[in-house]
Amino acid sequence: MLAVREDKPNVTRDVDVDDDALDVASVDVDDEDVVAEALALARDERLLDARRALSRSRAPLRAEARTVADAADAAERWMKALKEHPSGWTRQRSMTSRASDAASSVGGAMLAALSFSSSSASEAPVKSSRTRVYYKCDTERTLSVRVETVIGRDLLVPLLSVLNESELYSEWLPRWTTPTRLGVRESVKVAQVGRCSQLVVITCDCPWPIETRQVVLDAVAFDDMATNGDIGVLLRTKDCENDPRVPPKPTEEEMTRIDVDGAFLFRRVPDAWANVEGEDACDVERDDILTTFGFVVDPKLEYIPTWLLNFIVRTVIGTLWAAFIRVAEEVRDGKRPKHAELIERKRAELYDWVDERAARMFAPQKN
Repeated sequence: MLAVREDKPNVTRDVDVDDDALDVASVDVDDEDVVAEALALARDERLLDARRALSRSRAPLRAEARTVADAADAAERWMKALKEHPSGWTRQRSMTSRASDAASSVGGAMLAALSFSSSSASEAPVKSSRTRVYYKCDTERTLSVRVETVIGRDLLVPLLSVLNESELYSEWLPRWTTPTRLGVRESVKVAQVGRCSQLVVITCDCPWPIETRQVVLDAVAFDDMATNGDIGVLLRTKDCENDPRVPPKPTEEEMTRIDVDGAFLFRRVPDAWANVEGEDACDVERDDILTTFGFVVDPKLEYIPTWLLNFIVRTVIGTLWAAFIRVAEEVRDGKRPKHAELIERKRAELYDWVDERAARMFAPQKN
């Protein structure tokens, strides 16, 4: 109890006030406002601003707010990781292999294509690559990959449309039948939340004797333009235990669900990026955007066989990324009518917002 002196004319007496009740009441009111503000920010894709708002709360976070805070922490972790120089990673340099090597397979040819500018397929290649691919194995069971590409500002909306329209993945993602069977069989969007956050189930064929793999990806957009000048997409695995939206695993065939943790980050090209020591020099224009994609995958194998690891890091990664960039260029050039239709349908809700974010990315900085 807190004794308060209540003074009135000719009267002075002690009034007992329950200080615990007073504190709880004031905290409840404040926290309700804070949480409401944070959830509104999260719905507007401002995930990190939502986390900053929640940091003002003095009470334990409820489930919905805790989910937002966890996602924001993961986004911040990936933002930091993707801005650090990939020290200790292996640089994939087979992109610049000789023409005879590149012509030996479709994958090799696509890797060779990565040495070209991502501006236009009809333009001559620049002298140096605007794409860098790195990988490392933290354990015998996990593979970490990082890809960095400089794109023109006019490619941002097309590229995000290729990433966001997950129901069209099967139309452009490469598949292999030789030297082994590998590729995306099916991609199903389970839920759409907000502008571009979604839950997607992707099923992949794998080489014998590895059974079919499936991943349930929760893609959550985050806009941190006001604070750090970045926008991105967080990619995390979900399962039935932690997300009721996740469908049960199919029973008609042997299938293993794998774990993936990753993110895309879009930002202005840092001044030093084009001339990092130990890397090829790169031509960068004033309005170019650095697209960085990183992920860690646990394929749920006792260990990743050397032959499979080599095939993935030397062929699969580069081929998939080159296809990603190529399709984005085709979307920009009007050669993908399905993507064009979806862009127009979602322009007011999503793609105008992307254009506005890009404009802010290159707006003069205030002192």
